Amino acid sequence: MVICRIAYDAAGKDEQRKALFEAHRTHLRSGVVRIVQSGPLFVPDGGKRGALVVFDVTDVSEVERFNALDPYIIHGVYDEVEILRWDKTIG
Repeated sequence: MVICRIAYDAAGKDEQRKALFEAHRTHLRSGVVRIVQSGPLFVPDGGKRGALVVFDVTDVSEVERFNALDPYIIHGVYDEVEILRWDKTIG
């Protein structure tokens, strides 16, 4: 099952985001779940808006558990987080 996490950056958290970046990156690369792709999201003018992570898992609960342990989630670096199932139709 493919699950996408779309996380939107919280305003005023740039310094905290920078301070937690290595811990966040280590968490993403931990191998606890299979991540297919991940990276930042930008608005058309180039400003960063958030991040997308695409998971390949057996059950959405794996992503929910993984998400709850992400340092960016724990410390409120994201304003909003959506966890969505994705059914690929092309590609």
